[in-house]
Amino acid sequence: MGFSIIFLFLFVILIVIYSLVLLELNKSVVSLDLLIVELDLQLGYILLIATLIGILVSLFLEIIFFSSKRK
Repeated sequence: MGFSIIFLFLFVILIVIYSLVLLELNKSVVSLDLLIVELDLQLGYILLIATLIGILVSLFLEIIFFSSKRK
């Protein structure tokens, strides 16, 4: 196994552990008021969704950056 595969495996394990820790925060309920809808969400889910959206946005932007660099 190469270094990159080991690094990727460790990264995935860390994300899973981080997700489980965030889901432990589900004891607190946060009231989220969007213009029309008011939602009562648990804190762990809000933090987990925000983190995953941030990861996806950064991966998308890196893919765009590196694909335009090759041309």
